[in-house]
Amino acid sequence: MARDGFFTGLDIGTSSIKVLVAEHVNGEMNVIGVSNAKSAGVKDGIIVDIEAASTAIKNAISQAEEKAGISINLVNVGLPANLLQIEATQGMIPVTSDSKEITDADVENVVKSALTKSMTPDREVITFIPEEFTVDGFQGIRDPRGMMGIRLEMRGLLYTGPRTILHNLRKTVERAGLQVENIIISPLAMIKTVLNEGEREFGATVIDMGAGQTTVATITVASVRSQELQFTNIYQEGGDYVTKDISKVLKTSQKLAEGLKFNYGEAYVPSAGNEVFHVEVIGEVEPVEVTEKYLAEIISARIKHIFEQIKQDLDRRHLLDLPGGIVIIGGGAILPGIEELAQEVFGVNVKLFVPNQIGIRNPAFAHVISLSEYAGNLTDVDIIAQAAVHGDEVLRQQPIQFDRPVQTQVQPQSAPTAQTVVPAYNAEKIDSPVDTQEIPAAGNDHKQESKPSFTDRMKNLIGNMFD
Repeated sequence: MARDGFFTGLDIGTSSIKVLVAEHVNGEMNVIGVSNAKSAGVKDGIIVDIEAASTAIKNAISQAEEKAGISINLVNVGLPANLLQIEATQGMIPVTSDSKEITDADVENVVKSALTKSMTPDREVITFIPEEFTVDGFQGIRDPRGMMGIRLEMRGLLYTGPRTILHNLRKTVERAGLQVENIIISPLAMIKTVLNEGEREFGATVIDMGAGQTTVATITVASVRSQELQFTNIYQEGGDYVTKDISKVLKTSQKLAEGLKFNYGEAYVPSAGNEVFHVEVIGEVEPVEVTEKYLAEIISARIKHIFEQIKQDLDRRHLLDLPGGIVIIGGGAILPGIEELAQEVFGVNVKLFVPNQIGIRNPAFAHVISLSEYAGNLTDVDIIAQAAVHGDEVLRQQPIQFDRPVQTQVQPQSAPTAQTVVPAYNAEKIDSPVDTQEIPAAGNDHKQESKPSFTDRMKNLIGNMFD
């Protein structure tokens, strides 16, 4: 069941940063604000300059706030699939409550029991997705809360990624004055939004050809089967490579090459016409005539090369046999003839996904839409699982701080030396200074009582000697 409210998606791309504000009401999503700003500090989808990237995010956020008419504080950030690892895991706990009714705490505890996987220091848990709960042997349960049972089991998928990438992402968003609501793995969001129920169930492949209409650096491929993410990969080639090829072959600037790509470009050579246009060539006084067919050959060569790389990986894993075929999204997919070229290379059904929301009917916005929709469709169980993951992260960081061990050392001591050691660590930990004075006072009274008795004994001893 979708949650009502406002959800903001943030797509940090190499060429552009997109922000989309969507309102979820009664299971329907309405886009109320969107922005598309030039990116900075990002290379191949990874943040390399925190300060530059945060400034670019601020600009995109301010544009979206102006259009939506609301103040944006929480964002759902898309994380590229770079070095992503998926691992199946499971947990089991006894239900300890007297009523034996499963609560939110039980769900959180069973998730924590599943997070006890050993992990290298350079990796961090991104998210955990519960797939199925089992109560006393009864399987197939999506939400066990409210049920009665003695033993609660759960299986799910654990997604981990490089700690550096995650840290830089959080730091950049916080530097922009925002708070991260969810870090969403981009392929997961894409397959939920782009594919319909049948395609997700029987299997399909989504190819995201970049995130902007200008230069693009990455192509993300995600395949899903039986509602589960099976394969994901990053190819460090995209729309910017097409622009660079046009610039090199025609000997013109990248700015002009980009204009040629979107004004006259065609991805499928047989569909290109023989229309002639003039191009300003470096070293030539007069503009040079270029045909649409020649430009299409340049564009087609690069995109075909990218598709062939993807095909090799899909063939190796037998993912081209999926009934759902291939769905293409992204800014690089707006070139005419992209579907025909992809169908020729892959040999399967290919379709172009275009969002149906008014004002953003462009494949380039498919990713950022998927982030807002994914965040709004998170169930209560998903949110509890994320809280469990976040809680474990806090616990892992706490032992580094030495405040807690000091507090535990403040204990009543009978020896007078212990009273002098504790204030040396932290004088503020002592709640009552009266207590520190009472113990020595009691000690002095004891000494005063022992001295007279000892003197009397000595007097008696000396007196007996003289007697």
